Amino acid sequence: MPRVDSDSAPFETFDNQFYPTPESLGRKAFAKFKEREITRLLEPQAGRGDLADVVKEMTGRYRSPDIECVEIDLANQAILREKGYRVVGTDFLRYKGASVYSHILMNPPFRDGVKHVLHAWDLLFNGELVAILNAQDVRNANCAEQRQLVTLIADHGSVEFIEQAFRAEDAKRQTSVEIALIHLEKASAEYTSFIDNLRHEVERKHEPAPPTASEIVVPRSFIENMVFNFECAVEATKQACIAQARAAHFAARFHRSIVEDEGETIRAKLLYKADPFNKAYDELKERAWSTVLRSSAVLEKLSSQAQKRVEASFKEICLLEFTYENIWGFLDGLISQQRQIQQDMVCDVFDMFTKYHSENRAYYQGWKSNDKHRLNAFRIKGTRIVLPAARRGSYGFLSSLACDDEQQFRDFDKVFSLLDGKQPATTFGLCDLFRSRWHELRVSARKTSDYFDVRMYAKAGTFHLYPRRKDLIERMNRIVGQARQWLPYEPTAAPEGFWQQYEKAEQIAAKSPKLQELANRAHSQWNEREREKAQEQAEQVHLAALKALGIKYDHSMLVEHERSQSAEQSQFPLLPDQRAA
Repeated sequence: MPRVDSDSAPFETFDNQFYPTPESLGRKAFAKFKEREITRLLEPQAGRGDLADVVKEMTGRYRSPDIECVEIDLANQAILREKGYRVVGTDFLRYKGASVYSHILMNPPFRDGVKHVLHAWDLLFNGELVAILNAQDVRNANCAEQRQLVTLIADHGSVEFIEQAFRAEDAKRQTSVEIALIHLEKASAEYTSFIDNLRHEVERKHEPAPPTASEIVVPRSFIENMVFNFECAVEATKQACIAQARAAHFAARFHRSIVEDEGETIRAKLLYKADPFNKAYDELKERAWSTVLRSSAVLEKLSSQAQKRVEASFKEICLLEFTYENIWGFLDGLISQQRQIQQDMVCDVFDMFTKYHSENRAYYQGWKSNDKHRLNAFRIKGTRIVLPAARRGSYGFLSSLACDDEQQFRDFDKVFSLLDGKQPATTFGLCDLFRSRWHELRVSARKTSDYFDVRMYAKAGTFHLYPRRKDLIERMNRIVGQARQWLPYEPTAAPEGFWQQYEKAEQIAAKSPKLQELANRAHSQWNEREREKAQEQAEQVHLAALKALGIKYDHSMLVEHERSQSAEQSQFPLLPDQRAA
């Protein structure tokens, strides 16, 4: 998208250098392409994807094109993704993607338009490039870069000058600048060699220097080796595709006349090989990014569910080029989200503790509840937690934990080490206990880990966990309560009676089995009418239980406080020292 000086007011709110490409101009630009068979197209500095939209419209009726975009503005990136375009980079002048593009269509910022076109030419391996530039960059070639562009046009393409292109009726923002519509065509060199230069690229100094926090997560040397190996793999794959295309070209000579034109044949073969290379390149990127993620110290501490969440969002990261800057940026982002990731881990384990057996819950009236459903919150009991085994009835003959149960206990170990501010490797967790005391646990002996006493009932297919650290159970209850707005962040935000009914929840549950029955029914009931009926009955029983304990609490006294939108720190931090993680 061009950034120029405007001589008219904008229709919408735009950056003072941002001018969307009119559709009419986009169509003229697309018409410059000689080859309409698009294997993969790149739109650098794509803005909101106006040119990509034109390409999609012009080619979609025959084949859905593979379109990639580079865009620096975050808001525009979101728009591009909503349209279904792959965002593979941010700053195009630093973009070094190895995809084999058959076409590049661009309308770069006019201020640095020539630099963008020259960089795009370097990226192009075998294909066509069409660019919209300020006409003055071509008419008055004063600097070395402008003269280089003029030479490229003379040797590899053509230029058309168009006046009032941004005065068209469909221009969202108008300007009278004259533009140059440039078309360049690049044929691949028959012999290329880049491997010798790769090590020089790896050894050169990269700026900016990676942050200290990221180096703790993944060592610099590891990243350097990964990038070097990735570049070698990409180049080897590219050379293999070139060799296959060249072999196919010469083999075809045995089946055709020697007087037939050969230039179009080799070009067609190379275009044909570009598609499998692009697929191989995407796979290499995904594998390289996955290796970085799975090798980071952060991932080692995540629960299985937390890992799945990170890996799910990681698919978008895999679209970016595999460079030093992007890797450090990803690791910094992972570190900055560590508190939220840890909170989600605690919530995951809380849900595992409470979803299978209702007896593990003790209900109380939540902070952010409504008038109809007040008894909507619960905490984990600190006495005993009953969990079902993954393979009920099988533990009579198994010689070790089932994989699913072992993974679940590993998650418990990670979260309770987290709550205790320790490394899992420094504690004696549930997995350690079952590995070392399996034969005794198998016959229902009660054994001890750092955070739980455990008894296993093989025939019933249940595990009974008896928490040894009530302070960690309380910390978990508070973290989950605050995350789900069952509890306020500030203790003074609620009256004393609120905290009393929260703290006595387990005692009330023990004395009021009817309350547990009704609350569980309301919690699991699908029928809305029956659910509301059970909820009302449970609240009546709960209020009677509070009265019997001398607790004065009226939910209507609560004043709703909106949760602060700032990154407010919990009064119960997950880790005493984040660096210890």
